[in-house]
Amino acid sequence: MAICGLLVALSAPTANAAPTTPTPLTDPARARAVAAEFGADHTGGVYYDKAGQLVIAVTDEATARAVRAEGGVAEVVKHSTATLTSARATLDRRIADADPIPNTSWGVDPSTNQLTVEIFDGVSAADEKRLMSLVAGYGDAVRVEKLPGTIRPTAYESVGGIGIYSKDGGWHCTLGFNARNSSGQKYFVTAGHCAKTDLDLWWHREAGGNYLGKRIWFDYGGIDKDYAVMEYRGEDLAAYGSVKAVGTYYEITDSRYPNDGESAKRAGAVSSDLVGEVLSPSETVTYSDGTVLKNMIKTSHCALGGDSGGPLWAGTYALGITSGTNTPDGATCNSTVSQYRTYFQPVHWVLAHHGLSVF
Repeated sequence: MAICGLLVALSAPTANAAPTTPTPLTDPARARAVAAEFGADHTGGVYYDKAGQLVIAVTDEATARAVRAEGGVAEVVKHSTATLTSARATLDRRIADADPIPNTSWGVDPSTNQLTVEIFDGVSAADEKRLMSLVAGYGDAVRVEKLPGTIRPTAYESVGGIGIYSKDGGWHCTLGFNARNSSGQKYFVTAGHCAKTDLDLWWHREAGGNYLGKRIWFDYGGIDKDYAVMEYRGEDLAAYGSVKAVGTYYEITDSRYPNDGESAKRAGAVSSDLVGEVLSPSETVTYSDGTVLKNMIKTSHCALGGDSGGPLWAGTYALGITSGTNTPDGATCNSTVSQYRTYFQPVHWVLAHHGLSVF
């Protein structure tokens, strides 16, 4: 009996030990992986809330408990990723792919748990009715907003500003990011619509006119992308892994896809906007010239003509290449404004597609 009493005394602390607290889930890639484990019918995406907290949206309390057990922050929402992506696929298939409507964009916004459809100036009443009839059946899973201005590529055909230009085409744009391949050959990326021509494009530095290099790859709307890759061929050039905005240099060490709700900076040859937010990491947009682009990044930044190709980044990560905006010509564009939209080609896709990396 004495021995049994001793065993009970020794075992008691173990039986009453506190449960282990899971490590907080702060890596967005891991959060997306956790969401994927539970499936598109039980989750509603991953996003940063206004307090900067990483959130996994879920559609039921059971999944919420499972997410919290993994260390994640869960929010129960009404609409699943499956529902929202189905609505987007419908718009892509029946409008963007079949009969595009210029000056429109749409994408899944996990932070609001909706498919956000934005209609800009220049959309006819008939086209607006056609668009609205498709989304009507999805109820509050779709939010429609009307915004001023037209969405257009941000390049302009005139001399002026700081950046890069082509003597072949007369385009003035902005260098986005420097990159290189596994052999060390250096390249730079900019917007594809800057290089959309049958001419051989030889690019120069705006300030000083130094020869930089030649266009190697590009696309503008052909495969729903907007990018150009130029190979450095000029002499006495020093290409560095950084971007410059408002007199400050920012080091860029890697690239990745953006996260919904995260803060980001944008720079251009004409204007820079260092305070902005990723509103949608994967947006379908139709520009006023009828070009349809998919899986674009939509942000709250402004941009002006000549900023095309300029960098979008967060911390030391390259995110995107400036493509289009609804910012009016002549408007004030800096970090004090936030009523505009700007669209970016994800640069991580471009680099991976061509076997390149930023440095």
